[in-house]
Amino acid sequence: MKKIMLVLILGIFLISLVTPVQQTLGTFKSGECVNFIQICDNCTYNNISAVLYPNSTVALSNIAMTKDDTYYNYSFCSTSTLGNYIVNGFGDLDGVKTSWSYDFDITSSGFKQTTSEALGSSMYLILIISLIMMFSYIGFRLTNSDELWVFGIFLIFIALILLIYVTYLNMFYYKFYIGSLNTSLIPSIIFGFLLFSITAGLITAALLLLKRIPKYIGKLFKGVVDKEDGWDENAFD
Repeated sequence: MKKIMLVLILGIFLISLVTPVQQTLGTFKSGECVNFIQICDNCTYNNISAVLYPNSTVALSNIAMTKDDTYYNYSFCSTSTLGNYIVNGFGDLDGVKTSWSYDFDITSSGFKQTTSEALGSSMYLILIISLIMMFSYIGFRLTNSDELWVFGIFLIFIALILLIYVTYLNMFYYKFYIGSLNTSLIPSIIFGFLLFSITAGLITAALLLLKRIPKYIGKLFKGVVDKEDGWDENAFD
């Protein structure tokens, strides 16, 4: 049993020696060139065996990197596709052919959200949506009140403003962390329709307030507010 365990440990150790460790270059903006860099003072060459697009198709292969003393470089500019790229290459470290590999991400903005940032954004979004639901619920309930219906419309108005804000945040998130609205027609149509619908509701609520509030205030000053009419359109005529 001990011999078997020793063989397994030795096998894992040998595999770790011959398997190239994949590193990351970071995140870059779509359309910009990315420099592939290798530094080796005991190499006579470094070549790129393959660069893979996010869909695993080959972008280029068998390319010699430019050498400047111990510095090897190649500028890769085919970065219009969003996603994760993989670069595989090899050099003759100490006269021995040695493989290396790293990856990099391409986004429309050059930024990639971290896990902690994503959690913070999610919590903030949940908070805003909760406020929208609360203001909407209270607002619609107050519209049935004879005296507080104006405040109810005001809360609905605020909820619609927050809804527009949330829609804008989603557009911003999609554009900078997921994709590009400039090159994707369907998300643009969806976000445009949502903004149009919400803005139409906001304008309707604003017109309703502008129409009713002056008459309501006038009746309050005169002390003749009819508490039984509520939402009757002829209540303030």
